[in-house]
Amino acid sequence: MLKLPKYYLLALPFLLIGVYFCTSPKEAYHSTENLYKKSNLELHTKLLAYHINDSLTQIYFTFDNENLVYKRPDTSNWFYSAVKVKFFTYSSAKNKKLVDSGSVLLFDRQDDKFNPKTIKGNLFSKCFLGQNYICEVFVFDINKKTKIPYILTIDKTNSGTRQSFLLQKNDGTVLFDNHLTVGDSVVVKSFINSENSFVADYFKRDFPLAPSPYSTAERKVFNYKPDSFFVIEKKIGLMRLVIPEKGFYHIITDKETKNGLTLFSVDPAFPGIKDETEMIKCIRYITTLQEYNDLMQSTNKKAAIDAFWKDKGGSNERAKELLKKYYARVKYCNKVFTSFQPGWQADRGMIYIVFGAPTKMYRYTDNEIWIYGVETQANAIRFNFLKVTNPFSENDFVLERSEYLRNPWTQAVTAWKEGRIYMDN
Repeated sequence: MLKLPKYYLLALPFLLIGVYFCTSPKEAYHSTENLYKKSNLELHTKLLAYHINDSLTQIYFTFDNENLVYKRPDTSNWFYSAVKVKFFTYSSAKNKKLVDSGSVLLFDRQDDKFNPKTIKGNLFSKCFLGQNYICEVFVFDINKKTKIPYILTIDKTNSGTRQSFLLQKNDGTVLFDNHLTVGDSVVVKSFINSENSFVADYFKRDFPLAPSPYSTAERKVFNYKPDSFFVIEKKIGLMRLVIPEKGFYHIITDKETKNGLTLFSVDPAFPGIKDETEMIKCIRYITTLQEYNDLMQSTNKKAAIDAFWKDKGGSNERAKELLKKYYARVKYCNKVFTSFQPGWQADRGMIYIVFGAPTKMYRYTDNEIWIYGVETQANAIRFNFLKVTNPFSENDFVLERSEYLRNPWTQAVTAWKEGRIYMDN
């Protein structure tokens, strides 16, 4: 049975003073699209919303062309991909009222020698100031005849939300991630926000990985007290800044609610793993405390981590397969579940790494339910993740822990310990 050390159980992911779990009625928004199933990983699309003015929001998207299907429609030498991006914007009311919809058709031309590239675009949706919205986005690979769903929450309750800011490179290229590296120079655009200067609070914090699904430890309260702060001036709707050091920076638009934009300074290898020490940290979920300490204290960590996986797999070939699948899940979690902490350390990341993608999932306004196995059978495993309101990220979900999850967790961890990829789905 896996037991986490006391310092992990006590140092849980933070809650802000006054921050609460949002548990609105589940009728508010309901989707049965399985966002995390394996087939949806092939065309990973990044989305973001930017509020242009009081009534219009721009939806940006980007994806790589490597998994698209290219066909040659005639006898020419050119091959074409065809992708349709379609959106439906709904109010967050109980009736899921349709507010706006739209689509765009994209073609990419390639010759016999394939050229990997990133495909980007944007759409416009009616969204009015003072309201919240749910935007369903579907990406269709027309040649492949596949559809991949995404959910984008649009917060336009006021002009100071994080979606009132657009992050760009100096050349105007839109940045879809607010995870930057030390020395990066960026431009922050905001026209809907009328303020001419902002205070940026700086935090230098380390966050522990998620405790086990059956942990009963109290969540630690986080006292919002920055390590330092500085003022950023806005000129003609733009702010320019250079990321000075590791940590995260919170540009505040409202001192009471702490609304605003947060920029995170991460290692250049992110969302990947930078070194052997990080590789060892990522396997804490499937190690005993003694195994973990021995690995961390080893003088040759590369040899130690290789020996760990070979011991689990029984052969070099099997060890490579286990290692490949495990760290692919880690990287995916960093891409999809990162909030104020790396995705692999968060609750959804913990479950995804150990259990794999859920068999079925339900997405509501303020929670996600993941199901493993046949939903109607008694032995189906259910995980309920509640969305947490905090000023740093809208991607923060916390697992409802329960003693009933002890046995499923132990079985999944044991599978990895015995060299089996649990639910390779």
